[in-house]
Amino acid sequence: MNREKLINTFESIATAEGYDFHSDEERYIPRFTSHYPALWLAPPSFHAMVGKNHGTITYAVKLHAMADGAKQNPTQRNTTRTELEDMLLKLFTTLSQEEFVAEVEHVQIYHSSQTLSSHGEITATATAEVITIF
Repeated sequence: MNREKLINTFESIATAEGYDFHSDEERYIPRFTSHYPALWLAPPSFHAMVGKNHGTITYAVKLHAMADGAKQNPTQRNTTRTELEDMLLKLFTTLSQEEFVAEVEHVQIYHSSQTLSSHGEITATATAEVITIF
């Protein structure tokens, strides 16, 4: 019910922050991500529903925030990781202010030393549960 609204809201927030936005299965990241900074939203997963004609739907979401990092030294890479974390937290804060969003819970952010494509990007991945109202 709220899946498209959720995806469209993530896209609006990401593009307003200057991120190239994509939403699809993660296996397509190397094919479609070539401009940085970028935000990739895996398809939100329907986690739970409370109510019949009105109530809440909880979606599990996974976001990959990516920045160009191929030529950065270790200090610059750490700074970029911090910036990506800050952006992801800001994104979830902005999302939580939407009328159809009741809560954003269990936000976790982690970094990987492996890249998601062959571009040498720096990635911060966030997972969360987003409770939406219908």
